[in-house]
Amino acid sequence: MDKKKLLSWVGGAVVGLGIAYVAAVAVDLTGRDTFCVSCHEMEPMVEAFHRSVHGGNNPHGFKAAHCTDCHLDHSSLASYLVTKGISGGRDFLAKVGIIHMVDFEENYHEMKHYTYDNGCLHCHEMVTEPEKAFGMSESARFAHETYVKDKEAGKDVSCLNCHNDTIMPNFAHPGLLDTLRNQKETHKEEK
Repeated sequence: MDKKKLLSWVGGAVVGLGIAYVAAVAVDLTGRDTFCVSCHEMEPMVEAFHRSVHGGNNPHGFKAAHCTDCHLDHSSLASYLVTKGISGGRDFLAKVGIIHMVDFEENYHEMKHYTYDNGCLHCHEMVTEPEKAFGMSESARFAHETYVKDKEAGKDVSCLNCHNDTIMPNFAHPGLLDTLRNQKETHKEEK
C-alpha cells in the first residue's frame, strides 16, 4: 500500500472517530435532566425527580439516573436512538407549537408506555436472577421471581406495576401528580 493510500485511511479513521465521539457526547448531554429542563414544560418533572431516590434524595446522596435511563428503550443502540429521536422530535414540535403538548397529568397513569423495563434492568440486573440478589427480602424476592416468570410467559407486566410513586412514595417523581394538577388549575384561573 502506498503512502498516500495509508494516509487517507488513517485520516478517514481519525475523522470517523472524531464524529463518533462528538455524537456520543451529544447523545449523553441531551439525555441529562439539565437538558430536559431547558423546556419549561419539563420543570415539574425534573424538580420532582430531584426529590426522588433516583434523583439524589437517598442516604448516599448520589444521583442514580438520567432522564433517558428510564424514558428511552435500551434494548439496542438503534432502538435507543430511534426512541430518543421520536421523543425529542415530538417535544420540539410541541415546543414550537406545531403539535399539542402532551398532557402529563392526563397521561400520568400511562407511564408504562414511556418508561422502559430494560432501562430499570440496566441498573438493577439482579432482578432477573432474584435468587442471587444480595439483601433482598423474601417477599421482594418472591415478587421479582413472579415478575421474571410472568415476563418470560409473555404477560403484560412492568416494573412500574410495583415500583411507582403511588405505591412507593419518593421513588421517581414524588408529588408530581399534585404539582401538575395545581399547575393546570393555576393556568385555568389565569385565563
